[in-house]
Amino acid sequence: MTGDVSERSYEPLALADLRMIAAVAMQNLAAIFDRAKVAGLYRDRLLLLALAQGSALHYVDGANGIKDFDVWAFFKAGPEKPFPHRKRWCADIGPSRFGRHPDDAGYSGRRLDLMGRSIEVARGESAEDAVRRWLASSARSAVALRQKPVFCLFPRSSFGKRIN
Repeated sequence: MTGDVSERSYEPLALADLRMIAAVAMQNLAAIFDRAKVAGLYRDRLLLLALAQGSALHYVDGANGIKDFDVWAFFKAGPEKPFPHRKRWCADIGPSRFGRHPDDAGYSGRRLDLMGRSIEVARGESAEDAVRRWLASSARSAVALRQKPVFCLFPRSSFGKRIN
């Protein structure tokens, strides 16, 4: 564990790190459900949790570097209000070999950014296929997200699998 402060960490990501990232994200989702009324409507509707963007690219190439960990939560649509799609929740992964970003004062480790979307799921469609269909859509977030790898953190049966 280091207290290194740097724009990016070039430490390699392993499956054990993905498990830690998933645990931090799930813990934070539980807290979000308790304090955010609309998000709370989705407490039992989590389809898939995914590592995305630059940190997912670093998992593949080891060269991109990690500024922060971007985790996306996908929920089965249904409640009258969509999951708060413009909201980003931030969490501290805590001290680790990844150090911390210089702009993240008050954090002891790299920042984890947690975003979510409620998406339609067709009858009999798997969570992975529903997310793939959303990623192929013209939604601005989907267009940006599909430019880099996306790796499943939940459900456990798909853990570590690339979904795009």
